Amino acid sequence: MVETLLKLKSLAQGALVLFLGGVDTGKSTLIRRLHQELGGEVLDADLGQSEIGPPTCVSRGDYEHIEESYFVGDISPRGNSVQLLAAVGQVLRGAKRPCLIDTDGYISGEAARALKGEMINLVQPDLLVLLQRRGELDYFKLFARKGIEVLEVKVTHQGSKSREERIRAREESFRRYFRNASLRRWPLKGLQFERSPLGHGEPVEPALLEKILGCPVLGAWRAGAELTVVMDGYPQALGAAKELLQVEYIHLINRRELEGLLVGCLLEGRLVGLGIIKGLTSEWLELLTPAEEATLLQAGRLILSEDGRHRRLVWPGDHNRDRGP
Repeated sequence: MVETLLKLKSLAQGALVLFLGGVDTGKSTLIRRLHQELGGEVLDADLGQSEIGPPTCVSRGDYEHIEESYFVGDISPRGNSVQLLAAVGQVLRGAKRPCLIDTDGYISGEAARALKGEMINLVQPDLLVLLQRRGELDYFKLFARKGIEVLEVKVTHQGSKSREERIRAREESFRRYFRNASLRRWPLKGLQFERSPLGHGEPVEPALLEKILGCPVLGAWRAGAELTVVMDGYPQALGAAKELLQVEYIHLINRRELEGLLVGCLLEGRLVGLGIIKGLTSEWLELLTPAEEATLLQAGRLILSEDGRHRRLVWPGDHNRDRGP
């Protein structure tokens, strides 16, 4: 480790350095020690085991202060490659050098190689550090032909954290983050939603839909040939609703499916905090968040409780879309 650290110190002076490695190969430990020696900033792109900023975010700063964060909304890069690459690209802007980029342990398979390869193309690091045990990252040595210096670090120690320990660490990170959060009540009219069909299009009178669907409707919006309905119960007569409103698709979202949903809170295009949806009416949204104000909410893919327990969620609009006959 001492020899590796000395070599990295000489190569990383004033550089943009990207670290790749599987789970428990020591990326975060090495980056922390290198940061202590060189200063600069760390960009943490490990969504599930972040050390800078809360889980589900890509954050940049140091171990005491966060300069900028971008909400990806999940604890895994799987299925979130577009958001993850967008996050890294945005958070990297204005980074101080040296900037050390930590990544997750998702390295096996074609999808993982494609994601990490495009991350290298996006970042264009001065130095690419490969922490590997048995040649599992040899593929990425091809980037030396693109003018990127590649340094291989042999890992001999075995992983020390179990899956359960990683989950407990993430739960503790969530608990710390929301420890000083407040329950806030924001009017729906003042909010916009991203990464969900909520609130987009022309409002539809809930009372009209309640008569047709036979259940309470908290909100509904028509955008082109699509209708989004937030309801409290189980609907009926979907065909009649389509015919009356002349739509082809209906997104059905049950109010209970929104409770506990983790969201990113943005103000003037910048992430100002995370929030947990606690309640929803036709006029108000109740949110547990440290953010004092927000104008846009980004929907995540986690259901989260205040004690840190969480489960991944497929956004209702992805699979709860009624196409009809």
